[in-house]
Amino acid sequence: MHPALLTAITMIAFAANSILCRLALQEHAIDAGSFTALRLISGGITLVVLHAIVVRREHRRYSLPFAFKAGAALFTYALCFSIAYLTLSAGTGALLLFGTVQLSLLAAHCWQGNKIRALEWLGLAISIAGFIYLMLPSAEQPDWISALLMVVSGLAWAAFTLLGRNSGNPTNAIAQGFWAASLLCILVSPWMIHQDSISARGVILALLSGSLASAAGYILWYQVISRLTILQASVAQLSVPAIALAGGSLLLNETLTLRLILVSLMILGGILLVFVAREPK
Repeated sequence: MHPALLTAITMIAFAANSILCRLALQEHAIDAGSFTALRLISGGITLVVLHAIVVRREHRRYSLPFAFKAGAALFTYALCFSIAYLTLSAGTGALLLFGTVQLSLLAAHCWQGNKIRALEWLGLAISIAGFIYLMLPSAEQPDWISALLMVVSGLAWAAFTLLGRNSGNPTNAIAQGFWAASLLCILVSPWMIHQDSISARGVILALLSGSLASAAGYILWYQVISRLTILQASVAQLSVPAIALAGGSLLLNETLTLRLILVSLMILGGILLVFVAREPK
């Protein structure tokens, strides 16, 4: 399959996580804790199968300390993600999440001693200004606590990404992270899962999010990312909030305002400027 088509499918899967979660919580089909638990456990089970198919036996490497760290990061990401979507719209949540992830990875890039060019500083300034504009008092201002939770979710996902990147085998890293996070969910399930607030529709949406949008989506991403440049991969991920905004408007009847479009252009455009400045000539 052509890399462009694979990339498009993967980005739709990533955006589907926001839409499925918001759809389930908006309709009160399930509570945030139960959605998180079912999403991670179903993702873990799916990855057992996919890992066996995709990764050869001799390439499978497991590390308990790594799995614990990756699982803790993934669990934090997924739980904060679900709770934040109790009030955030699909598009706003995706914008906060992916904006935070990209800016965190850029910060890690700086921390490793890499120099930042003037054009990169300009891009960072525009993105941060977009975040500030998003949180300024207005009728469209998202709830501060929910926004903060989504930022924490983004930080946790960035940590998980860096762990996977440094592991040398991202597919193994994703699998171990999901398995450890699933185990955490099972251990705390008496406090996370509330049977009285679970409906069949909520369960289906959580399973779709875990098995397809998460597990299959992440495996697809790491299959295609080796065939993309850094700039192409970054630009592709910046399409996710736009897809979530469109999906939220079409499927969830969420209002797509001029202010939200402007904020999106500032945050995503600034990050794009950074990657354009960094791309080797």
